[in-house]
Amino acid sequence: MLFTLRMSYSGKAVHRVFATASQEAFFEGHVEAFESLGGVPSVHIRYDNLKPAVKQVLFGRSRTESARWAAFRSWYGFSAFYCTPGEEGAHEKGGVEHEGGRFRRTVTTAGST
Repeated sequence: MLFTLRMSYSGKAVHRVFATASQEAFFEGHVEAFESLGGVPSVHIRYDNLKPAVKQVLFGRSRTESARWAAFRSWYGFSAFYCTPGEEGAHEKGGVEHEGGRFRRTVTTAGST
């Protein structure tokens, strides 16, 4: 599973590959990204509807978060901005999806030559 954290303004991205999409891998990906970037984003981090973080999608951007995710965010001091589900929110997460695709193509190409 590919973990990607992409900064919206600079476009700088951090990628980590994990054997599973577990909550532990999700948290570890964040910790490694924060270390690589030299800190935690000061405003918020934009998310799709991730099972490791979200127990239930409510209405619009409202979510019921898992207790461990809420504690993790609180420890690192950042807010989560959840993308609108479906087609109406597709434009909100395009940057990270394109970045993940670019990374996969680059790594696959580099690994096969």
